[in-house]
Amino acid sequence: MFSGKLPAALAAVALVCAATFAEARELKLASFVPPQHPMDRAAITPMAEAFNAAANGTSTIKVYPSGELGAGPVQQYKRVVTGIADIVFGIPEYTPEQFPRTTLMNLPGLFETPEAGTTALWDHYELFEPDFAQVKMLAFWTNSPAILITREKPVRGIADLAGMKIRVPDPAAAKMAEAWGAIPVSTPTTETYNAMSTGIVDAVWIGPSGIGSYKLHEVGKYLVTNLPSPLATFYLAMNKDSWAALSPDEQAALEKVSGRDLSMTAAAAFDKAGADGLALAKEAALEFITLDEASVAELTDKSQDVLDALAEEAAAKGGFDAKMILSTVTSR
Repeated sequence: MFSGKLPAALAAVALVCAATFAEARELKLASFVPPQHPMDRAAITPMAEAFNAAANGTSTIKVYPSGELGAGPVQQYKRVVTGIADIVFGIPEYTPEQFPRTTLMNLPGLFETPEAGTTALWDHYELFEPDFAQVKMLAFWTNSPAILITREKPVRGIADLAGMKIRVPDPAAAKMAEAWGAIPVSTPTTETYNAMSTGIVDAVWIGPSGIGSYKLHEVGKYLVTNLPSPLATFYLAMNKDSWAALSPDEQAALEKVSGRDLSMTAAAAFDKAGADGLALAKEAALEFITLDEASVAELTDKSQDVLDALAEEAAAKGGFDAKMILSTVTSR
């Protein structure tokens, strides 16, 4: 008595299942760091896994680490805007012309910890939002002020920096290095080990978390702890069309596992990774150097004019008040 009805029912179920699977969508997350990097472990993969669990298979985030969707961190923002990736992990400092307000956060001396810098970003996000008008921001945070690791020569004052080839983290740091008589070299973090080990650079200027991530304790001999240094900012951003294609429930699920809370988690991970990196350097018997107050003051004085000029230039091009932004984010 079921002849004719059962095949029809099974066909209907099959059609429903097929439609469900057809609706499932993979969101590609492009990361330039390997899976063992602190930011992958603390922010990128946990966000993806939490969203995937909440979305119940309707959409999934798949992480493509180590530049699998395109080599080099410089093109990350372009990848998300053009839709090569749905989500990217990126660093604004690699394309400062795209993020003139955000790169003000690179000026040395603003914040002593990742948590302080990240809190300022979120407390005053409206000041930086125009830099990211083309994307949906998922997370936004900072790391620790950079340290200097040298290959052969110790740095105990400005005279020791003369003629030294230094890997710099961003254009502002490059201008600072030039003001100190050094030769700035722009190299992605992922290439710092090779640059140091082969002598392409004499020193690497990088956040302390990079010591362990890129094994710099294996190729350095000296570490300066208090060079007047910038910190870096980081983001997880999503293509606007990809965001709009999510259902309201999926959008709510993604917002729940991203935002300020995820950013603070990432900042805390940077803090811990920095402490772990410094511990690795000590275990490897690098000599730790703390510059005296006179040396720090001389370095700060030598670089202040170029930093002021950079801030004014960025503000002029972008049509915003750089002094207001800096005053606002550093107000306690």
